[in-house]
Amino acid sequence: MAETASKTVKQRYQEASYLKVGENFELMGTGFTELNEDPGAQTTSKKYINDKSSTSSITSYEGEHGFTADQIPSEKVIKDLVSIGKERKTGADAEREFVRVDLDEKVEGDTTGTVFRARMFTVAAEISSFSDNDGELQVEGTLHDKGDPVMGKFDTKTKTFTPDSATE
Repeated sequence: MAETASKTVKQRYQEASYLKVGENFELMGTGFTELNEDPGAQTTSKKYINDKSSTSSITSYEGEHGFTADQIPSEKVIKDLVSIGKERKTGADAEREFVRVDLDEKVEGDTTGTVFRARMFTVAAEISSFSDNDGELQVEGTLHDKGDPVMGKFDTKTKTFTPDSATE
């Protein structure tokens, strides 16, 4: 009998996100009501004279990660993001390291059960609004990718990222 592919859809809780605040990666969990990823593929197309349809290619990416969070001051990531907007930080002062961890992809050979496949991005944090959600304040914005992501692994216990190139 042929084996059938699972039709189980990956759940949001199976991907953890961490933002570096100061020297440490902090979990983006409590307070966040939305955290998306848009790879932002950029394309080019050309139509040849003997074709009815054009030919398209992916030329680059302009990735971004939109977010919405309740302003919970005890949450270090939220406090940091709010400070970027309130203090109108720019340039390097508004840049952070950001890691997306696939909690359903354990690293082979890990005996602790806390190391998973991950991607690290350098991002520029755009704070677009401090909105009022029925009397409760929120912070909304976008983390814009700077360059290419680094593939690697992340230990959720020690909160350390190791690039794939460091283990080869």
